[in-house]
Amino acid sequence: MIVIVGAGVCGLAAAHELARRGEPAIVLERGVPFGEQSTGLARIFRIAHRRASLCRLALRARAGWQRWEDELGVGPLLGAEGFIAAGACQETAAAMTAAGASVRWVDGAEIAARIPFAAPPWETGVLDPLGGSLRIRRALSALAARADVRRGDVVAVSDDGEVSLADGGALRGDRVLICAGARTPALFGPLGVEFAPHTRFTYAGADATGAACLSGPEGYGLPLGTTGRWAFGQEVPDPATVRALFPGLSPVGRVDCVTMRAAWLDAGGDGWMAARRGRIVAFVGSNLMKFGPLLGELLAEAVLSEELPAELTLAR
Repeated sequence: MIVIVGAGVCGLAAAHELARRGEPAIVLERGVPFGEQSTGLARIFRIAHRRASLCRLALRARAGWQRWEDELGVGPLLGAEGFIAAGACQETAAAMTAAGASVRWVDGAEIAARIPFAAPPWETGVLDPLGGSLRIRRALSALAARADVRRGDVVAVSDDGEVSLADGGALRGDRVLICAGARTPALFGPLGVEFAPHTRFTYAGADATGAACLSGPEGYGLPLGTTGRWAFGQEVPDPATVRALFPGLSPVGRVDCVTMRAAWLDAGGDGWMAARRGRIVAFVGSNLMKFGPLLGELLAEAVLSEELPAELTLAR
């Protein structure tokens, strides 16, 4: 029996891939599936990263999202809005070029045209034409419906695969995959990561449908599917900056989740780490959603083999 701890994008993607390989798994979740690090209606997909290795993996992940659209049958999951990295992005452009990805420099006028309700202060940016807004809730709801998700508050996992629950129960897995976000180090051991609260606000006041996704020095933004609303996240919320960037928008909601800090993340906060001990594989990372289908494949491979796939350590 394979036991997965955590019903976020990584746990559900791994369960889906294991099922495709004829290896069903039990997914244990202490709360609501995809309710913590994977919460929210949408996320940004982008090829644009500051490492060529991550750009190449994102290209593979994009094919995975297209496969999920066919397999899950719940409609479009990956939008075609495009993604703009605003400001001085020479490192990003170089990494994308090295990975063989399409990339083009744009000026402030084109940024304004692609995000019509914005008042962009940036003179240049990089356009990633394969980027877009991911319909996350739609995708994860479909994955959860196809998985064996059970309510269970895991308090300990032993090297021999015994999973202890807060209610005194226990399961024994031939293999255990821990994808429990902020709780992963407590269940596995130190992984050199820190977690902190993160808030992303939702705005209304103009139709954001079809607007390009955005990342800049001030924060990141994306259209929320076809709702017409715009989400914008910042490491430290700064309402004055948001009003200046998007003068016609007003906050109408918020999503509270977590962010991660680690020495092995790149300058954009992207990356991940996997570790193995006994029958346990542990996995943590930041900005993982866009890699979901690919990470499901890699984590399934890690669980079923004795070695970690090279790609699970490539992004350190």
